[in-house]
Amino acid sequence: MDRITDRYRECMRELLQELEAEFMRIIADTKLDKKQKNLLTKPLVTKKQILQNTLEALELVDRSRNEQT
Repeated sequence: MDRITDRYRECMRELLQELEAEFMRIIADTKLDKKQKNLLTKPLVTKKQILQNTLEALELVDRSRNEQT
C-alpha cells in the first residue's frame, strides 16, 4: 500500500470511531424522538459512506499503479 493510503486508513479509523460515538450518543438520548434521531444520524451515515468510498478509490489507484509497474 501507498504511504498516503496507509495514513488515510489510520485517520479513517479515528474518524469512524468518533462518528460511531456520536451516533450512539444520539441513539441513547431519551429526549429525542425517532424523527429527531433519524435527522441527526443520517448525516453521520453519509459521512461514513464517503470515508469508505474514498478509501476504496485510493486502494484502486494503488492497485492500478502496482499493476503497471
